[in-house]
Amino acid sequence: MNQDTDLTTPPVNLAFFRQMLDLDDDAPPHDVVTVAGRTSHALRSLVMTAAAREGVVGTGSTDELQRLAKRLAFYARVQQTAEQLGAQPIKGFTLAAWYPDDLPRPMSDLDLVVPDPACLWRVVSALAVEYGPQEMDVTMLGYEAQHFVVNLSWPGADPLLDRETHVEITTCALTGDQGAVPLRPCLPDDPVAAGLLAVAEERFQRPFNAKDVVDVMMTLRPGCDVDVHQLASLADEFHLAPELLELLRLWANVDETSASHFHMLLMALDLAAAREARRRAEWLGEDDGPAGPSDPRTLRYGMRLTSVACGPRPGRAPDAAAQCDFEGGTLLLTPVADFLLVTGELVDPELYSAALTALADLRPGHRGH
Repeated sequence: MNQDTDLTTPPVNLAFFRQMLDLDDDAPPHDVVTVAGRTSHALRSLVMTAAAREGVVGTGSTDELQRLAKRLAFYARVQQTAEQLGAQPIKGFTLAAWYPDDLPRPMSDLDLVVPDPACLWRVVSALAVEYGPQEMDVTMLGYEAQHFVVNLSWPGADPLLDRETHVEITTCALTGDQGAVPLRPCLPDDPVAAGLLAVAEERFQRPFNAKDVVDVMMTLRPGCDVDVHQLASLADEFHLAPELLELLRLWANVDETSASHFHMLLMALDLAAAREARRRAEWLGEDDGPAGPSDPRTLRYGMRLTSVACGPRPGRAPDAAAQCDFEGGTLLLTPVADFLLVTGELVDPELYSAALTALADLRPGHRGH
């Protein structure tokens, strides 16, 4: 759908964020940044970048924005490495492509999706060799390891001011709400739909905020070419019509002129959202809770037992992980670190000790079962 090119979106500046954050029109920049930070670190960074465009910047904020730029450059290098092995971004640089050069989209972390576990472990191994992460977390969806989520992290550039740098690699692009909304392993091929639906998916973890609205403003900018019927159909297919409708209505509240040119999309989403709400209600009425090993809502988490190696360990294939049962538990042996699989945050000290003993008893080259 071609939009009229003479339309303009509201400027993303301090006045815009005062409106989005429900602040007085004369609220000082410090207050805008502070309130934004209470919502999210990424929104705070976006507000600071927008303020800098207006010339509102100081020595401390200049340094922070420079560190943000270095973080984004690091993520770009990591993504390039991962893409060469078959990974693709979720949100991140897909959405950033529609932002102007002087307003880079902030990214607290980098999310990547891969087609299968073999690709996941190849990517993890390559990133370990190239970038040397200090921490690694693993989550398995379903006891039968239907899907993996691996999180690699590095210390922030400033240990007192910056959060850790995170890269998440998963075999499932959209994990749903652990209930009526199922796993959807792949993103749509259309980049606009992929970006907007990934933002809509965030609603299962948190309320939408001003940064999400800016994502919509940049993606559905004046002059963009959007297939409205396809976007509505994909939102329906991916079970995200209610969330996308909520997000676009927030956008319409601050960008009424641009949003009015997508009234057909809003109408289609309204119908699809009603259907999805009925489907979810019916599902909740029939669900009896997690059904066991085949149910992806059955989660296991990795408690790391060894340090993260800078590359595949001797005798380990770089594209495979193995589960090894021992009395009382299960080990997960990955190419770069080993884990005890647990179902909650609290782990019996005796189980932890038994896991270390079982790990030490494994012979080199043991492949598990």
